[in-house]
Formats: sequence, C-alpha cells, structure tokens
Amino acid sequence: MRLTKGISRAIRANTVFNFVIKNALYCVLKLLFSTYRLRVSYGPGVKQPLSKQEGVFYFWHQQIIAGMFFFHTLKSQGACVVSSSGDGKIAGYLCQRLGFTVLYGSSFKGPVALVRSALDQLNGNRRLCMVGDGSRGPALVLQPGIMYLAEKVGVPVVFIDCKPQWAFTFTKSWDQFKLPLPFSIIQVTVNSPQHVRPSSSS
Repeated sequence: MRLTKGISRAIRANTVFNFVIKNALYCVLKLLFSTYRLRVSYGPGVKQPLSKQEGVFYFWHQQIIAGMFFFHTLKSQGACVVSSSGDGKIAGYLCQRLGFTVLYGSSFKGPVALVRSALDQLNGNRRLCMVGDGSRGPALVLQPGIMYLAEKVGVPVVFIDCKPQWAFTFTKSWDQFKLPLPFSIIQVTVNSPQHVRPSSSS
C-alpha cells in the first residue's frame, strides 16, 4: 500500500506525465460525452434556460460525471468548487476544459479562503455548483456549508439529481461512484429551488 501511494505521488509530481494523463482523461471524457443522451425534467419554479436560475446547485459525489455532462450540455457551467487534493486538481483541470470556473478548496484544506471565494462568486454571479456530500462524505448527506453560502447571499439551494441509465459502480469507493457507460441516457431532475431561512444556518 505504501509503495502504491509512493508511485502515485511520484506520478503526480512528474509535470510532463501529469499533463499527458490529464489530457488523455479529457479526451476519454469528451468521447464518452459524445455518446450520452440527456433527458431533463424541471420542478416548479425553476427558471429556463438554467443559466438564468440563481442559486447554489448541488449533486452527489457519485454523480459527478453525469453532473458535469448535464451542465456542459446545457452550457450552464458557471463556477464550481473542487477539492484541492491531488486527485481534485485533475478533476479541476477537466472542469476547466469543460468550461467551468474552478474554485479550489474543501472543509479540510483552506476552508476560510474557499468560503471567501465562494461568497465573492455568489455575490457577483449569483450561481455556484458544488458536490453536496463533499470529497469525503458521508455519502448522500448534504454538507452544511452549502446551506450557509445560500443563506448568506440570499439565493436558493437547487438539488440536481443525475441518474445514468447504465453505469459501472465502483463498489469499494466511499460514495459508490458511478461511471455512466457509453450510450447511456442521463436522466436529470432539476428540483424546485429551496430558499434557506436564516434560522437553519445557526
């Protein structure tokens, strides 16, 4: 295990190899995206196109690929929060290539700076995309930071449920991460905006 982690760190430290891997992953992701099909349903009160809807949008960590495809397809990328870990930097690179503005940070690393950046983004653009259960979980449990940001700026919280028709599930991952298989239909439900009462953030 230590040897594997050491090799992984060495790979991430190799700038050239890191660049090649990130671009290869981007090409694979774009190829997969070209095979997916999107079906979207909107809850009451959701503005269309989605780019006009204010709020803190979130989906679960296991749905990251499907969620990225959804925002990219609708050209409603906006800003998103990505973990500042080594793997997070790779994910952040992919998000940037897909048109997102990336804010790096987490509740474990640089939380104060992240909150400031997120508030600046929300105050300016009124839209932010986040992973609801964060980078470490627990899975499918909404982290309180999302409610805090929404209440602080006065924008609603919008849950986006992204369910691929066919997916490979990484059963040993903490979140049961799902990789949509080629030619899968991605069924997305944009739920009604939920306004946060000040008392819920105390």
